[in-house]
Amino acid sequence: MKKTLLLMTIMLFWGFSTIASAQVNTVKKPDALFSKSAVLIDSETGSILYSKDAHKKMNPASITKIATAIYALENSSLDETVTVSERAAGTEGSTVYLLPGEKISMHQLLQGLMVNSGNDAAVAIAEHTEGSVEEFTEKLNQFLKDEVGVKDTHFVNPHGLYDKDHYTTAYDMAKITSYATKNDAFRALFDIESLEWSSEGWNTTLYNHHKMVKGEMPYPEVTGGKNGFVPEANHTLVTSAENDGVSVVAVTMDAQSKRAIYADTRALLDYGLNQFTRTYVSKDSDFQTENGSYKLQSDFYYTKPFNQSVNEVVDKNGMLTIFNEDNEEIASTKLQAVNHSDKKQQVLASNSHSAGHSEWEYSSFFYPVFLYMIILVIAGISMMRLREREY
Repeated sequence: MKKTLLLMTIMLFWGFSTIASAQVNTVKKPDALFSKSAVLIDSETGSILYSKDAHKKMNPASITKIATAIYALENSSLDETVTVSERAAGTEGSTVYLLPGEKISMHQLLQGLMVNSGNDAAVAIAEHTEGSVEEFTEKLNQFLKDEVGVKDTHFVNPHGLYDKDHYTTAYDMAKITSYATKNDAFRALFDIESLEWSSEGWNTTLYNHHKMVKGEMPYPEVTGGKNGFVPEANHTLVTSAENDGVSVVAVTMDAQSKRAIYADTRALLDYGLNQFTRTYVSKDSDFQTENGSYKLQSDFYYTKPFNQSVNEVVDKNGMLTIFNEDNEEIASTKLQAVNHSDKKQQVLASNSHSAGHSEWEYSSFFYPVFLYMIILVIAGISMMRLREREY
């Protein structure tokens, strides 16, 4: 009997220790990246999980096509027929070999754009959608500002061939991609490994140029991606991935080689998918500053490292910014000014404290532990009864 109880105790301790250690990840924040600019965000909360010169203006090369694709999806139908112009067919760089006068569906053009990075497809899409490349890029830039919320992006073409006035930032590209991945049709295009291509000028099998999407560099959590390269920009890469806890977008820009940019991307994905959890600040929280009282209009969700406290700061304009322990910005939102006395919770704007955790965050840890312990107890009781029958 004593031996049975001792065995149960050891099993319970081992089970709890195993589950607890699994919850505390040891994937470290990347110390250094080859890419000159990079960012990792949670595509659902918008929180910044990693940043390296993420607001520096860079030439994006072909990851521009992510913006082209989502704009076309929101301003045309997949079954529309596009007539290819001389200008589109003659576009330099990567191509799907479109012919002047050829008629092809918008859906197939978007596939050629995202899978084979067809510059000719990009021009054909732009001309069909808005009449000309110039009109398309003007409306695209306005769309990205108004609908996506970018601040440091200006495109002069739909494909990403170099132009000194064609630029974006890693952070803006992450925002554009996060916006785009909420569109079902875009997600389908973003995750094509290969497809059979048949047009007047070319019949072949297209394979995605993104090695993780293609499966050449397996990473099961990857849900889509787009690569880019021009000599002036070097290598650029956008990758989306998700697990049960978070969904992330990694953007890496200006790496000297494919090996370097994929190494950076893998390091960011390993870190983002294993080291973070989502939580929120309750809408019932009140924030007191010298300028008055503020509150949230709704619960504010953000993503933070496991087992880390955060610092919530409210500036004089009522902007709430959440910083991690390294004093790096995670997320921010505009608060609403209020003036009432029945405050449910006061949070001093300059104080550093642990964020309020949602019930989901706690239950996601304790529920499996509790369940495992119950199973072990039941198993132990069964062993005891069997032992008693033997005697």
